[in-house]
Amino acid sequence: MNRTAQFVYFTFMAVLGLVLLVSCSSPTATSMPLGISPILTATTTPTPDTTAVAEATYQAMLDINKTQNAAYFATSAAMQTARPPTATPTRRPAATPTDEVSGVLDHDADTRTGLDEVDQVIDIVLAGDMKEFRQRIRFTTSGCTHVMALGGPPSCREGESEGTLVEVLPFLGSEGSHLRRDEINEWQGIDVAGLYAVYRVSDEAYSSQDYPAGEYGIVFRTKYPQDIVTLQVENGSILRIDSTFIMQIDSDIGIPPELNFERDAEEIILPPPNITECPGAPPQRVMVGEQARVCTQSEDIIVREEPGRDGKALTGIEPDTNFMIIDGPSCANNWSWWKVELDSGLAGWVAEGGDDIDPYFICPVD
Repeated sequence: MNRTAQFVYFTFMAVLGLVLLVSCSSPTATSMPLGISPILTATTTPTPDTTAVAEATYQAMLDINKTQNAAYFATSAAMQTARPPTATPTRRPAATPTDEVSGVLDHDADTRTGLDEVDQVIDIVLAGDMKEFRQRIRFTTSGCTHVMALGGPPSCREGESEGTLVEVLPFLGSEGSHLRRDEINEWQGIDVAGLYAVYRVSDEAYSSQDYPAGEYGIVFRTKYPQDIVTLQVENGSILRIDSTFIMQIDSDIGIPPELNFERDAEEIILPPPNITECPGAPPQRVMVGEQARVCTQSEDIIVREEPGRDGKALTGIEPDTNFMIIDGPSCANNWSWWKVELDSGLAGWVAEGGDDIDPYFICPVD
């Protein structure tokens, strides 16, 4: 029996039982509390007006179901398991674990991006430091609603009028939900298995007044192989928590979480450990530790301080210039970027390419 059918069945039985109880009881009888939910408990006082009792009970059931729905979706996927706060944050051993079911790898426990505002959040999550995690939350102010619509604004509580401003932490997955500021201390957080990827959020990524996106997306795998969690982060604060469910798992090769990097990522800062190709880029042909050369037809290529076209230009290098690949790849602008070292000792990042004129900007040295 699914959740909806269960609710309808128990609602009908509860109302029928109360009506029979009222009909058969004396005016001085006292009803017992109804243990409907671990979240709320409803009580009723029988009166001779059975219709009023039935209506009140039905409304109480609706209120309870509304609360249960909000709690359920706020604690699903992104919060399937609870990790208690640790007094002294510690890191997992530096290893690259492989999930026995999906084959999806985590990054080494010490892997970081070099971006302080991102790496601090990674440290907190991997350490299970819920006190610090809660302090990093930037709550969203939204007007609540009495309309029962999943994925909409936060639900109003009893006594709150439509549009009352409330502070919430948004959760976005197959449905949307919110956790209020006064509920956050009861929330035990996310229990992660490891760091999966980090990207700079694109303007094309989903964002709304009730579900704001951050500047960075930090992707973690949970202890459940089918689930991943993305923290939307801006200026070191957590704005939103997204959850993704992997619909298919290949036990031999592993299928990575269904993240839409082409839509959501302006730049992939830390690629998933089991994905070597960059979205939109041609297949990579160079490797770290090997020689490469500029293979454009006539144009110089630019060596930049950071991967991506926004990186500061350091110098240009002419066609047929050789160099050593020392790091990479990093994904940005639908290209694979590699860190190179020139004969002069200068090091920086170049794009592998390509475009309509040059299918590749750099090529392996034969």
